[in-house]
Amino acid sequence: MNINIIQTFLLASETKNVSKTASLLNYSQSTVSGHIEKLEKELNVSLFHRKKYGIELTKEGLAYVKYAQKIIDSNVEFERELRGLYNQSESLVVHMQESQYIYKYASKINEWLSENPHVNFTFKSAHSNFHIKEEITNFETDICLITDENIINNSLKNISLNKEKLILVANKQLDKYQISDLENSTLLVTEKGCSYREQIEKILYKNNISPMQTLEFIGIESLKLYLENFDGIALLPEFIVTKELKNKDLFKITFEYEFPELKTNLIYNPNTKKSSITSFIDFVFK
Repeated sequence: MNINIIQTFLLASETKNVSKTASLLNYSQSTVSGHIEKLEKELNVSLFHRKKYGIELTKEGLAYVKYAQKIIDSNVEFERELRGLYNQSESLVVHMQESQYIYKYASKINEWLSENPHVNFTFKSAHSNFHIKEEITNFETDICLITDENIINNSLKNISLNKEKLILVANKQLDKYQISDLENSTLLVTEKGCSYREQIEKILYKNNISPMQTLEFIGIESLKLYLENFDGIALLPEFIVTKELKNKDLFKITFEYEFPELKTNLIYNPNTKKSSITSFIDFVFK
């Protein structure tokens, strides 16, 4: 039975006037009359006596008032409970490298969040960090993308996502660049713990090389902005600079050393009680 029709009946039983009921509900008089007639047809009784200056409840109409009110009250309680269910928010904590969020997953994550408004989302910039596995084991973090990290933990779920090619780049063409040239270069790096930075540091350590200058940036975007406008070199995943290489804002440096491909793995605790985790993973990463 239509709730709007029952609400029309209850208000008409109070106003005892079709015109006033229509005005209060912002309906036409014909709509109010139609609601009453439809309800009477469904119940197979006359609910009102039609009079010259208004309407009066019949004895059947008077009896139905209390039942109609119960229906309305029950519907209100249902809506309150439904809102309560929707408002039982989950908090999802996801660790991911800034570059992965910006260039790969931002659109899908935002689409998922729009479809799951009850989820409170915390994004944390993550590097290859041994301690993150402990956080996930203890349910302090829900999901983490770890690049170039060997995940050995039987209690955690590990999903292999992709491999990333690393390249050395600068804002101008540098021909015949050699390892020894790092001594006379300005090296641009992100924060310690970043897997991209670790690879270039391995070369420096292995060859006992200290760059002329090292500039550390808080994020990949600030590093790229500097690199496009000033001298320096940086080791970055190729997917981050695809557009800049195509537009010749940056140039790939031919280098005698072959950098390994970095593997990205997603880890989470399969014993979690949060229903949103599986939904998030399936939507964003599969």
